[in-house]
Amino acid sequence: MGVRQMTVEEFSPHEYGPGVVKELATKLYRNPIAAYREVISNALDAMIPYPTNEHRIEIFTNVPPDGDITIEDWGTGIEDYNTFKIISPGSKFVKNEESSYEKINEMIIGQKGMGKLSFLNLSNTNTVEFYSNNEEIGMQIMMRMSGFYEKYVNSNIALPHHGLKVVIKHAKKSMVQDNKLKDYISKTFAIKIARGAKIFVNGIQIHKPIGFDSSQFNLFELNNGTKVVGNLNSVERPKPNNIEIFVKRVSVDSKEFDYKVEGWVNCDALDLDTSRDAIYEGNEIYIEFIEKLLGYLEKKFDKKSENKDKEIKSSKQLAKLFVSVIKSMHHLYPGMTKPLLSGNLSNEKGYGNLVRPEYNTTSSCIEQTGIIDIDKTLQPITGKPIGNGKGHKNGNSESTCRIKDGDGKVLSPSTILFSGTGQIPEPKVVVIGVDEKPVIYFSAPNRLVINSKRPSSKIVTEAKPKDFAFKSRVLPLLVRAGIDAFPGTSDISKEEWFTIYDAVLDNVFRND
Repeated sequence: MGVRQMTVEEFSPHEYGPGVVKELATKLYRNPIAAYREVISNALDAMIPYPTNEHRIEIFTNVPPDGDITIEDWGTGIEDYNTFKIISPGSKFVKNEESSYEKINEMIIGQKGMGKLSFLNLSNTNTVEFYSNNEEIGMQIMMRMSGFYEKYVNSNIALPHHGLKVVIKHAKKSMVQDNKLKDYISKTFAIKIARGAKIFVNGIQIHKPIGFDSSQFNLFELNNGTKVVGNLNSVERPKPNNIEIFVKRVSVDSKEFDYKVEGWVNCDALDLDTSRDAIYEGNEIYIEFIEKLLGYLEKKFDKKSENKDKEIKSSKQLAKLFVSVIKSMHHLYPGMTKPLLSGNLSNEKGYGNLVRPEYNTTSSCIEQTGIIDIDKTLQPITGKPIGNGKGHKNGNSESTCRIKDGDGKVLSPSTILFSGTGQIPEPKVVVIGVDEKPVIYFSAPNRLVINSKRPSSKIVTEAKPKDFAFKSRVLPLLVRAGIDAFPGTSDISKEEWFTIYDAVLDNVFRND
């Protein structure tokens, strides 16, 4: 009897205990200063419905008598308490505007709904209070690890103006020094400050960094229609990490590019890691963004140096990681790694498209099956046999045969070069300009080629072996090269290609 397919509506939602909140509050945001970024971002979002009003945020870092931290804004206040108390609701609403994982809204910075957890980690008593005036209802809310407590009061009693005041009770001392906080806010919210946002720390207004120009120009467009804008200028001696990367006009990261340029770029389609401290580099959007940015820099700016080919210090790690990719493909999709017969094939479709033939192919010259000529009209063919062993069985020489009914030999070129021990040897990593994809695998002579003519190849050539993000940075390109190395790839649909890509990517991340 078959198992009935359940609908989504029949599943019970996940349930979490208070330990999850404590774990997220103390571990999710590695740097305490992130709490300020989150609360300022929320305040800026809340001021969207008031475009003509002064966008003002006031921060005090040591309020007597308990040494509290307070952050006060003149925004919408808490519009819906039931939504506010949900940790990570999956979307964020500000009046009629929405931002979510699926719907990118350049006006709203937030979308995960987890930032308020970062406030708890700044408090010695794990207590945060919210005083809200949304012009209709006043609320006093207390948040602790165990949950929320709310009380409805007169709006003016809660806060004498529309907006929200966050009070982090009994703040931990020396978590963030004032000067460091001011510099951080200036850099992180440079665009917002330059365009009118007024942020004060202990009564002192924060200004944009000296020389920062918030005017923007269209640079290029991603395939999904996202416009990448920025302000880039030629300089003879650029500083390290010469380009600042913004997402929704908030600085997230700065990276070094080998061009005589300084400035900033903004791309709202980039994903951030959960703590919003860095850009997530393990997806197609990031690869496309970097490739097009490098292409733009190549056209518009001179290189810092004329040294075209750099030593790839990560070649050993790249080779090992690529072997893991091929092993994962072989494990998940064995049909992809079946040999394809060369010669005059009457039904040449690619790997795994035909069922395993009933011919007896167990002679000493073969250890795997290829695609059989079902019309039995195949002429003698020439190709390298596959399998382990010595001589022609290891692919070292050519042989000729005819496929027959009954006992017969199937000779075929091996796409994967197995060594005599049955292991996939690590390819040699080289940098060559080949007018192809960013990374290409050639089974003969077993080389992983980094194409120096493609700007996006810098994702691989500039990857540092000791960088904790090494795998997430280079693996997407290696998986793409691994899949495209097999001729059968040309016969699969775009949807199937991405299904294989996602499965192999996850498998290598999980097991390598």
